[in-house]
This record gives sequence, C-alpha cells and structure tokens, in this order.
Amino acid sequence: MKVKYGGIGEKSNRTTKMRKLLPAMFFLLLGTIHAQSPYNFKATYLLEYQEDSTDTHSRKTEQGVLYLGDGHSRYSSLGQAVKDSLENMHTPEIVTMGEYQQMTDFRYKIFKNYEENELILAEKVFQYDLKYKQDLKAIDWEIQPERKEISGFNAQKATGSFAGRDYIAWFTPELPFLDGPYKFYGLPGLILEISDLKNHYHFRLTGFQELPNPVDQILKLKNYETVSQKELDQFREDYDRDPIGTMEKAGVIFGWSEEEEAKTRKELSEKYNKRNNPLELQP
Repeated sequence: MKVKYGGIGEKSNRTTKMRKLLPAMFFLLLGTIHAQSPYNFKATYLLEYQEDSTDTHSRKTEQGVLYLGDGHSRYSSLGQAVKDSLENMHTPEIVTMGEYQQMTDFRYKIFKNYEENELILAEKVFQYDLKYKQDLKAIDWEIQPERKEISGFNAQKATGSFAGRDYIAWFTPELPFLDGPYKFYGLPGLILEISDLKNHYHFRLTGFQELPNPVDQILKLKNYETVSQKELDQFREDYDRDPIGTMEKAGVIFGWSEEEEAKTRKELSEKYNKRNNPLELQP
C-alpha cells in the first residue's frame, strides 16, 4: 500500500542505502537551496540518546550539523538537512514515507541570532511549516577547573541546568564561538561535548572546519507560520501519537485493508510509547 509519498508501514531496503548516502547527499544538494546569510564554519556532532527513559537498550545515535556565521548559527540533524534539501529540489527525489521518517528522529532546525538575542525553532510537522521565536535563554553556567582534550582542542568543564536537566559541558576558548549544539550556548568558547547527568543525551564534537566556500542559510523562514513553543510541541505530540488520523483528516486516502491498518496502527503506537524521553523535560 502506498500513498502519495509512500506507505507508512512499508519496509524497503532503500532505507539502509539512504542512511549510508546521507553525508554525501547533503553536500551535493546544498547548491539547490535558497540563499540567505552565509555561514563560514561548520561543526559536526554525534548525538547519543536514550529514546525510552526506562530502557537502557533503547539508545540511538544521530549526526548533527552546526553552521556558524558572524553572530548567527543554524543547527539540525544531518538527516533533517538532507530532507530540507530534497524538498527544495526542482525535481525532488521520490522516497517512501517509511524512508522519509527514517532519515531522522529530529525534524527541527534551530537558528540563533545573537545580534537580535533571538532563537527560532522551525519544523515541518506533516504538511504544516511551523516555527516559534524566543529570546536566547542564557544558561547559568558555572565554569569548573577540570580540563581535558577533545578532538585535539583543550577543553574546560562547565555545569548548568536547562529545561529540567542538569548538564556537564566541555568548551574550548580556542574556538571563540559562544555556541553549541541544539539550544546550548553562552560559554566563552564552542561547546565540544555536553551531556545530562543521566547521560540520556550526549553530544560530542566529531569535526570542525572553516568552509572554503561559505554555506547559505537554508529555508525561507518567512514561509513558516509563527506559533508558541507550547503550540508547536502539542502539534508535534498529536501527530506523533496518531499520524494516520492526522493524515486522514487532511484528506489522505490510504486504501489498505483492515488488517493492514490495524498492523500499522499497532506498530506506530508501540514506536510512540517508546519515545517517552524528550530532551526538554520542562518548557
């Protein structure tokens, strides 16, 4: 069974191939995207996270990409960057819904603008382009004396709390950016590693480079509808809980049997119940 963008429960060996091609595809597709403010540096991170807070065997990994410019940055998963690129191609690559979802578990893009003290999180939930804006929320960091080497850089320890979790971060003044992965920022140097005390979310730098050719900002944010963080979180929650119902309300016709629908609903429900450990425990 397939819908316009492929069957939700469909399994395909193209998914594995898509995952392997993500890094190469990302760089090949950058030239197809809308140009805005450039980024001159790129930091890549490996995120290890525990999807189910009650199951230590539910740990997964994703790559993240942080682009840094003069007073602004953009962070997303590598899979989301590829999805953005595919959607902006003149002749988009056709993939199944199963493959499309498998590219990433994190659909958001985070833009920090230090000159305007503004953070924008933009996300496509089903067919809706949504974003929320908020002031850059300074974390009350406490810099500690401990030091270690990370990816060839001298790093110093800091501790702080954010959105219901306590964190240990390692930053380096050798890279003079007040930035880091996700919404983390505010230390006197780029955050190279950060994890909460339960180690449910652990970001670690895997590479840093000055780009020979500046990269343009991805996405036309003016096309995204502005909502509150609470509204976007709720919309995402409702969709993740019942994606089939959301699509049916939007007029999508699946044309499957009762057995197929029951099986797919069960699989999606099990997947949803396992994703019970969001990075932000508090707004």
